[in-house]
Amino acid sequence: ICSIAESTNTECFMGCMLETKLAVTAAAHLACGKKVITRCDLDSPSLCSEDPILGGVQIKEASLILPDKPGLGIEDLPTVDWD
Repeated sequence: ICSIAESTNTECFMGCMLETKLAVTAAAHLACGKKVITRCDLDSPSLCSEDPILGGVQIKEASLILPDKPGLGIEDLPTVDWD
């Protein structure tokens, strides 16, 4: 989609529904990496009653702050039993 939009100078919007911080962190990384994505609405983690993800993107008012850790910066999924 981004490649087609870039070839026609069409701006893109990145949105979400009720994804966790894991998916929103990945979407935010994509949005930051593509100049054609000029607007975002990636606030779904703030709409959830619980956030099962430790690490990842932080939401501060109207801004998303990407982690400076490797990968997506996800530290743990405490609700997942890894054994």
